[in-house]
Amino acid sequence: MNLARYALIFIGLTYVLNAAVMWLSPEYWYNGVPGVSMMGPYNAHFVRDIGLIYGLSGYALIAASSDRRSLWFGSIWPALHAVFHLWIWAGRDFALDLVFATNVLAIQLPAWGAVWALWTLKKRSGSIEQ
Repeated sequence: MNLARYALIFIGLTYVLNAAVMWLSPEYWYNGVPGVSMMGPYNAHFVRDIGLIYGLSGYALIAASSDRRSLWFGSIWPALHAVFHLWIWAGRDFALDLVFATNVLAIQLPAWGAVWALWTLKKRSGSIEQ
């Protein structure tokens, strides 16, 4: 198994774990992730909704480690989410703080890691199909 596939499994498992925490303990997640409470008041429905898309993306990335047809599906939402958070960071005057560090480690790196895996697997095989 190559590095791109290991990355997909790792990122996918991370997303699924995050989704489980968001679903099972939304208030804990809301209060525990730096910067989330700055986005508005706590709303369990909203946290769980986002948890569902994290879970779905995570599952698709894990599945893509052996069947690349789901790779596009699993990587689109995280990439769009990452772009949105870059926009939020710009609105915060590019502050280099704990919220920024959380954004880089929990949103940017996994999202662009999935895009890197997509690109690597596509380049290696000529398409994303196996």
